[in-house]
Amino acid sequence: MKSPIAPLLLSDPRAIATADVDCLVIGSGTAGVTTAIELADRGLRVAILEAGPLVLTEHVGSGPFANREDIVPGIHDLVRYRTVWTSGAEAAKAHAGKVETNNNAWSVVGGRTLFWGGFTPRFLDSDFADWPHDADEMRPWYERAEKLIGASGGSATGAAAPFMHHAAQDRLLARLGAKGIPATNAPLGIDTLAVHDGHMSRGFDSSVSRLLRCPHFGRIENGARLSLAAETEVTKLVVDGGLVRRLAVRDRATGRTFDIPARQVVLAGGAVQSTRLALASGLGDGDPLVGRYMGDHLFRQAVFCLPEPIGEKALYIFIPPTAERPFHVQMQGMFPETWYSPLHATVWLNGNASGRFVLFYCFGVSKAEREGRLVLRDDAGAMADYYVVNDRSPGDLAALAAMSTFTTDVAAALGAELVRTEENGPGAALHEYGGLRMGLDPSASVTDPDGRFWRIGNLGCADAAIWPQQGSANSYLTITALALRNAARLAETMATAK
Repeated sequence: MKSPIAPLLLSDPRAIATADVDCLVIGSGTAGVTTAIELADRGLRVAILEAGPLVLTEHVGSGPFANREDIVPGIHDLVRYRTVWTSGAEAAKAHAGKVETNNNAWSVVGGRTLFWGGFTPRFLDSDFADWPHDADEMRPWYERAEKLIGASGGSATGAAAPFMHHAAQDRLLARLGAKGIPATNAPLGIDTLAVHDGHMSRGFDSSVSRLLRCPHFGRIENGARLSLAAETEVTKLVVDGGLVRRLAVRDRATGRTFDIPARQVVLAGGAVQSTRLALASGLGDGDPLVGRYMGDHLFRQAVFCLPEPIGEKALYIFIPPTAERPFHVQMQGMFPETWYSPLHATVWLNGNASGRFVLFYCFGVSKAEREGRLVLRDDAGAMADYYVVNDRSPGDLAALAAMSTFTTDVAAALGAELVRTEENGPGAALHEYGGLRMGLDPSASVTDPDGRFWRIGNLGCADAAIWPQQGSANSYLTITALALRNAARLAETMATAK
């Protein structure tokens, strides 16, 4: 699956193995690319290792495929694979491979940042109650992240105009407000600045487009400070004496295996893959919390039929969470039919002005229990050979029941018919977190507040694997903000050590 432009952009992993690299970053989603660029900006030499191929150079919604519902699912199929999330009662069957796959994962340069839906709210201040740092600590990093990804329509002072804010949407917002349901235009990771004075809008943020724009990026063979090797799967972290000494890797294009020496390593493959690699490397032998406290957003969805067409092709409405209602709502439309392709997150971009159907997403706070865990099956080196055990807690079940009631309330407030509704199982939200839990106490966490492993001196994690819980908001913005924060601290530490 070699891209014809790959030789211009990608480095040979064997060249990385023989170069003087300060930090190896595993994964090229927003956590990995944000970390790598921040470290490179601070003068460090960084190489990103990505197991997947280079397929797209920008978000699918920013290019010519944005409105091609017939093509986009096929692009997903090039790089996705099926996984299993299961209950504790079904864990033995899952281990034996007797549970049907029920969730999706992706392996590609850019990861899910090529396909994400663009929604970028911040966590509530209360969402950081179980974190080792508070909302005040995160605020400046949120501001940096919003500027970095070109977020629009947020609450920050000077935020760019919302991507969707027409009069028809205002009428729906007013209809909800009149029924005591405060709603607003959606904050989205879409650059809405006007094209002028040399500025060209970038559309949806994606980590791969950010990486390609970075002036430090290039082939390591040409002396670049920031480089990327694709189809380079890290199969094991080789640890000795409390340090990662080298990475065992497999070149997927040739099948050959070799080692890359490591000075500093950052896991950034997403909560599931970062945790899986840690377990496959034997890190759970010295720390029983590795792989524990894994969860996903609570997720309910529905379709409403409005009493009349709104006369606009597209809308995007946000009903924020509150302290009493720890879940939020995203509403997207307009559609002439009642359902949609789950592999086309931006299908609403090509709406229908005469359509009356609206997608309704409801995401709720999730607090993982210790028994929420990732388990390896027999072939610990295979990226897909795992399953995640996650049971709904009594609190989860109460929240999901409240989400169901609220779904009905919102439909009634809009005067809409609730055409279809369903509760999705764990893993379906694709907002996974946990497995390498951070904290202040080494006996109760895997990593410190900066995402560095307590027991391995040169290993850190930049993604949602370190989160103690999932807040009310979608993950993308908070992953990016925390990656910026932790990369800045890592760079300071590495500069001091030199």
